[in-house]
Amino acid sequence: MAGTKVPWKAIWPCATMVLLIYIYLAMDILPTDSMDYERLKEQDEEEQEEEEEELPHRVQRREVDRRDPALVLAAVLYWVVMPIALVSLGFGATCEEGPPNLAYITYGVFFAVHFVCIFRAMLGSLRKDLHKSTPKLVFMLGLAALEHFDMASDALFTGTSAACSDSITSLWLQSWHDVPGGGLMVPMLSKLGFSGVALFITNAYLPQLLSVWALFAPFVALVFVLLVMLWASFGWLVGLAAMLAVYALVICSPIGREQMGVFHQEVDSEDRRLALFVGAEVAELPANGPQSSLGRVIFFLGTKLVLENLLQLWLQSSYLSLSFGQMDTFARWQALASIGVGLLVAGGKGLQISAFVVPLLARYAGESVRRCNIIFLVIFGAVPVFMMLGGFGGLAWVLAKVIFIFRCDSHVWNLSTGCVSPQT
Repeated sequence: MAGTKVPWKAIWPCATMVLLIYIYLAMDILPTDSMDYERLKEQDEEEQEEEEEELPHRVQRREVDRRDPALVLAAVLYWVVMPIALVSLGFGATCEEGPPNLAYITYGVFFAVHFVCIFRAMLGSLRKDLHKSTPKLVFMLGLAALEHFDMASDALFTGTSAACSDSITSLWLQSWHDVPGGGLMVPMLSKLGFSGVALFITNAYLPQLLSVWALFAPFVALVFVLLVMLWASFGWLVGLAAMLAVYALVICSPIGREQMGVFHQEVDSEDRRLALFVGAEVAELPANGPQSSLGRVIFFLGTKLVLENLLQLWLQSSYLSLSFGQMDTFARWQALASIGVGLLVAGGKGLQISAFVVPLLARYAGESVRRCNIIFLVIFGAVPVFMMLGGFGGLAWVLAKVIFIFRCDSHVWNLSTGCVSPQT
């Protein structure tokens, strides 16, 4: 990977982090005993319920075996194979022309297989749970297509940014100097370079992969940031030791078991949950409870909005502004299309959050304040309001950055300083 122009100080911690997360999931999902595996598959529902009390984790690990194979395949491709393949192919990009044609052909194959799997599930395991309204079903399929493209463009972005990293990092660091307090970040950012930061932000899909609640997702992301900073500052030995220590602490403590319980509940407890996991909200959700539409908005949608969409949009808009003068017309349109799709997807999630939260607050906020219902005010009040304000504010910021690409001489604009001088 010497030609990737991504610092090894960024490659190693990010790759190690991804590998450890995949191992963590595989250890819990994959069977450990083939005879026990076959026996559990043949048990009827009554026998499984009796054994759950004695072997809850072993039974839970095989929950995926009762899911639609088409959706399982879609999940593996969406969360494992496609990100790795497109990140790797993205390193063949050039600064002037963007990703190679092979990357787009490969993505086309992933897209086709993904929707073949979804349509097969819609005709089979999801048939009874599909949205009754045909226009809504078509709309949700359209959103699923945008979500899939957004995921793919995020993966390709790492390699694309690496192609221009040497020429844009200096101006990017200068823009940080111009931000109040931003100079404190420059020493660390200079070690990673623009492409290293892009690689790290691509890893922001990991909390989504684990189905981390929105309330805890910022903390998880902060831990990831600190581990990468530790690795970059003190070398691989200290960084790896710290990462393995945190990893062992999580998987050997109630935190890991609880999180895996949330993962199973939200991902492989039902086929419609698994469909949601791959970005296809084609089935009706329960009316009440944590697995309802409201529960999904409050507990999980904010994670996707902040860690998948806003961070990527902020960095992609920065990349476009920094490399605008070096890109040809086609590459510019590619970057603008990626940002445009990201804005649509993020805006849709923001509207979904607002559609649930605003009526809820209007109905119960006053009574909760009078009764000092702290749980409601925090979980259903402060957190969703913060997500809405941060989400729409972040989208407005990204949109402004894109607009000022065509207005600033340097094509670079900061919220606090305006246009950045093209002189370095």
